[in-house]
Amino acid sequence: MKTLEIRRWIVLLFLFVIAGTTPSLFAEETTTITVNWDKVVRVSKTTATLQVVVNPPLRSGSAIHDHVFQALRDLQSDYVRYVPWLPYPKLGVAELEPPRDGKTSWDFSLIDPMTADFLNATQGHSVVLNFSTIPQWMFTTEKHVSYPTDPNQVVWNYTQGTELRDPSMKEVADYYARLVG
Repeated sequence: MKTLEIRRWIVLLFLFVIAGTTPSLFAEETTTITVNWDKVVRVSKTTATLQVVVNPPLRSGSAIHDHVFQALRDLQSDYVRYVPWLPYPKLGVAELEPPRDGKTSWDFSLIDPMTADFLNATQGHSVVLNFSTIPQWMFTTEKHVSYPTDPNQVVWNYTQGTELRDPSMKEVADYYARLVG
């Protein structure tokens, strides 16, 4: 017999052996579980929480603003996450343009009011402030990343680039230090 034919017979034999043993390999055993509801083994210690994502309807003066922040206050939740994020750059990025000629573009006028509303509604509780959107000028991109002048206009392509223009990350660290400082 040729080597190729021998290999075929070996493969076929192997398949027959596997097919014959497969049911026993995957057979399910019956297991009985008894639950004793009177015996405490462990108490679950979880905290129900939520995330508040910054968006225009949460701005002061909107139809739902007061109701939302009152409901948040009434919940009395701990570890609520506050997330100003990318689709509304003017509501979540405090320095939208790079420093030029000794001047910066820092502007908290749209960020502070909603952040203050959040902190007032969660007063006395642990919170997580998550300013997750890095100013896009800190990334190397082919062209300037634009954003709408209207803070209520959504933009889904604000985050571009994957490499920081300052690989030491000092520029990003300085931004976040000033942002939370």
